Amino acid sequence: MSTLVRATRAQPVHLVVLALIAIVFFVGITSSDRFATPLNIANVQDQMVALAIVALAQTIVILSGGIDLSFAGLLSFLAVVFAALAGDTAGTLLIAMAIVIALGIGIGAFNGAITAYIGVHPLITTLGTSTILAGCALLITRQPSGSVPLFFEDFTYGRLGILPYGMIAVIVLYLFVGFMLWRTTFGTRIYAIGDNEAAAAMSGLPVQRTKVAIYALSGLLCAVAAMYMTGRFGVGDPRAGVGFDLRSITPVIVGGTLLAGGKGGVLGTALAVILLALLANVLNFMNVSSFYQWIAEGLIIIAAVSFFAGRKGKS
Repeated sequence: MSTLVRATRAQPVHLVVLALIAIVFFVGITSSDRFATPLNIANVQDQMVALAIVALAQTIVILSGGIDLSFAGLLSFLAVVFAALAGDTAGTLLIAMAIVIALGIGIGAFNGAITAYIGVHPLITTLGTSTILAGCALLITRQPSGSVPLFFEDFTYGRLGILPYGMIAVIVLYLFVGFMLWRTTFGTRIYAIGDNEAAAAMSGLPVQRTKVAIYALSGLLCAVAAMYMTGRFGVGDPRAGVGFDLRSITPVIVGGTLLAGGKGGVLGTALAVILLALLANVLNFMNVSSFYQWIAEGLIIIAAVSFFAGRKGKS
């Protein structure tokens, strides 16, 4: 099964996405002399960090045949908790980080347990969790509040050349998860479950435990994104995660990961995040309303899903 699963991982979309990135970049250069400046390139990277992390979490879940719609509420909840606990010293910051990471893992594991052991569809489970957590965030504070140490805020804005520290963290996370998916037993189990859960169970794979671990990892990555966003804002925003539940799906689908699971990977997601960030940046330079950008993003999702559904039907 391992050989078969590994053989089905690749999706021939990377060249298409790279071509789209080249087109968008060309349009950006020709439409504005400010587009290709180091400052703007760094700003684009800053804007894609949180989405890249959350999309990475969504990729892992969708590869297993699931879906995680808890990000909107989870990001908001973890952001306000982090800002409330971070204080202004390194000691309080470390304690806040540990608590937020533990909460992210615990809530993710809860989603996985409800899905795996009780059998509730992950869409319902995670949507319900998101609603609960969004309410909890607003119970803690109804407006941005709390704070983070100034040195942590400076870190989230820091750069190494034209590479923001946040982007360096994203690269490390993608390399780590990519290695995990391709070179570890856990990664093979993720693909096997997404490809055919019944067959994976009959082969003796610990399907339920693996699902819990998958959603726990998703929660961990969401916690990292929440801390980064809070550092950028300087406060905990109870609406920080609004829209991230659906936005996290777009790069995954555009990047070639099938919604049914079992096929795809992090490279496609990374390229799609870059594409979407560049597209948004170009449209901003062209003074296109954000409302039209939402319409464009929706059309991209429909087109991507239709394309891969058609390819699957022909295979």
